[in-house]
Amino acid sequence: MKNLLLVTLVLFSTYAFGQSSSIEVPKIGIKVPLGKTLEANGVSVKFVEVVEDSRCPKDVSCIWAGRAIVKAEVTSNGKTEEKTLIFGQVKSGETANTTLFSSKEFSLKGITLNPYPESVISEDINYVLLVNKESN
Repeated sequence: MKNLLLVTLVLFSTYAFGQSSSIEVPKIGIKVPLGKTLEANGVSVKFVEVVEDSRCPKDVSCIWAGRAIVKAEVTSNGKTEEKTLIFGQVKSGETANTTLFSSKEFSLKGITLNPYPESVISEDINYVLLVNKESN
């Protein structure tokens, strides 16, 4: 009887402690192709250019992971502002900021730049900026 009680106690404690880790809710990205504009609640985000894409290809081992730098134009209330987003490693003196727009109601943030590079270089890369809209 004592052994049965011990086994039951061990099983229940395993379930109780096994559920303590939380999972991150996946972010839903809105695709903005290069040269195109996203409209959201009176705010427009235009993906202007890819300044740098030095990310390490996914099928290669690199010393430096690299980064991608993109420029976007954000227009809100008739005012246009150019934003520079950095995805990946940041050099000294730089700050990684992926926020495109923020207000009391919502914010727009860059998630990543797709496609991720591969070792085979393609001449025609169709870049897409993934943007996330979050309620504040």
